[in-house]
Amino acid sequence: MPTPRAIASFPAERLHPLSVGGRPAIEAFPQITAHVRRARGPNHANLFAEPVFDRDRRVLDWYVAREGEVEPLDSLPPQARASAEAELDRLVADIEAEAAALRASAAESDRLLGEAIAAALRVPDRSFILTVAGRPVLVGWAHEENGQSIGPEALRRPIERAPGRMPILFPAVPDRTAWWRRFWLAFGLLFAALLLLLLFLLWRDPWRWFALPAPACLPDPRGLVALEERRQWEERAIGLRTELARLARQVGEARLACPPIPAAAPPPRAEPQQPNRDAERARREGARQGHTQIILAWDDVNDLDLAIVCPDGTRLYFENRRGCGAELDVDMNVAAGTRPISRTPVENITWAAEPPPGTYRIEVTHYGQNPGGPQISPFRVTIRRPGQPDRVLRGEAGAGQTVVVGTIRLP
Repeated sequence: MPTPRAIASFPAERLHPLSVGGRPAIEAFPQITAHVRRARGPNHANLFAEPVFDRDRRVLDWYVAREGEVEPLDSLPPQARASAEAELDRLVADIEAEAAALRASAAESDRLLGEAIAAALRVPDRSFILTVAGRPVLVGWAHEENGQSIGPEALRRPIERAPGRMPILFPAVPDRTAWWRRFWLAFGLLFAALLLLLLFLLWRDPWRWFALPAPACLPDPRGLVALEERRQWEERAIGLRTELARLARQVGEARLACPPIPAAAPPPRAEPQQPNRDAERARREGARQGHTQIILAWDDVNDLDLAIVCPDGTRLYFENRRGCGAELDVDMNVAAGTRPISRTPVENITWAAEPPPGTYRIEVTHYGQNPGGPQISPFRVTIRRPGQPDRVLRGEAGAGQTVVVGTIRLP
């Protein structure tokens, strides 16, 4: 499998993401590509480059796992461009039809996924349509620039239309009221000029027409004496408040100098460690323990998926079950899967030996809401390592949502 590489980068401030259900549509990239790959095939899913946000550089990189030269679609030679546009027309039409079918579904999760796929078919302009080895790839999808974006109707090639009928032109009728309009226009301009001149004279007053004489104010000597006495009393009050604050600080310091002797607390009693019910549940479903084990458990019939992003960028999930020395061996509550739908489901990823060193990111995706399942599914992620107590992380995920549970440093 080719190593993913970045084919385009854009500053985060340049593009504005399109939202679906109150969240940016690009966050649904795993669900979009997984559904399109299942429904239409890998070529359709590869139309969308993978967005990765680089926080250090504050840019949005777009990755593809495909070798070949990268060129804008509109810069290709005529023959190669016609071939790439024909393939783009076919892919866009198929994906647009799939989005329309999902949006007409009775399930809310399917409708949200259909909205996300429809948003993914929008780019700021045609310069965001690239080709890799002659095949079209969309970057900057589900974004707009300066409030502008184009959809499937502009991604496809323009359709040539037959010329219509020539319109019939009638001779112009002279306007008999033109002189009257010109008179009122001249009158309005003259009135505006006089108004501006009057405002200028009021503002500048060059001849001092509107100047008022300066008011004469003679202070009362008795008032000056009263003001001086008030100032002196205010200074005394400030001094007294300062002295009061100093005394209060001294009292507090004296109290802190003699703290009370605390009573000796009894030693805590060691409580026996309770068995991990999720680990027992995974063992009953045939999960292997191995060296390091990560278990996802939830208590409803919805389809939740466990994913691990390895230090080298490999994503370990239900479509890529082996990577970085680990294996996903239990995947439950798949709507059309071989296992029956369960109310005590688990998913399990196991390293048989010591995992490669590095930082691993744990993600949970609410892939689908099965009949009878709630809108939001609470879940538990258990991390088991030799010689260490089980670490349990909790969270919840709504329909179509991917939650980053946390990261672990191994070994």
